[in-house]
Amino acid sequence: MTSENPIFQPYQPRRAFQEISREIQRVILAKKLKTGERLPSERSLAAQFQVGRLTIREALRTLEAKGLINIRHGRGGGAYVGVPDPAIIPSMMMDNLQLEGLTAKQITEARAGLECAIVENAIKHANKKDLERIKRNIEESREIIDPENASEVVSKMIDYHILLGEATHNLPFIMFIRALMEWARRRMESWVPTPKEQSYSYRSHSAIFEAIEKKDVRLAKKRMKDHVVRISAYVTKKL
Repeated sequence: MTSENPIFQPYQPRRAFQEISREIQRVILAKKLKTGERLPSERSLAAQFQVGRLTIREALRTLEAKGLINIRHGRGGGAYVGVPDPAIIPSMMMDNLQLEGLTAKQITEARAGLECAIVENAIKHANKKDLERIKRNIEESREIIDPENASEVVSKMIDYHILLGEATHNLPFIMFIRALMEWARRRMESWVPTPKEQSYSYRSHSAIFEAIEKKDVRLAKKRMKDHVVRISAYVTKKL
């Protein structure tokens, strides 16, 4: 191997604030600090890590951007372990995927695969309360709504899929479907579904739910895949 074609890249040492933020993150994720608990003061952290307070502030800003802590100002201020916000991670994931060049075709394929797995697991794990919430969503979607309230229709369509994800009681499924539905929410915000499209969505959601209630995995997965592909075609045609 010649010097003109090296196989290794020069070592890039992390800056102090990056190492400190990683260490604090490790402690938070290990639940050694609980939700809402206050972190030690900047002065105390600086002494423990043996760095300046500016370095600590940079580390805390990094953690705040990730949603792991909240920085409060004024009386009783300081850094506190953040309360989980289910909207943050899906939004961040979609931001990054869009920057990478995510396409409608890719999202349709991903949704079809994920949501087929979701209906299978919902059949296994959904409880009575889960099923009641899904059924209520479907019934609320029965009425054909005028174009001026299209956002309400689309919101209920999206909520249906999130409710199915929650019915699995599986955190990765829930997180991933929220992320994919964040894409749907962004893409469909200017979509005005026609009465025919609204009617199809209602009938399709009802049919999927019927298969779930009957615990027919094969039929539920088939109906879900068909639904995802058809709704995607409706939206793509309009936008």
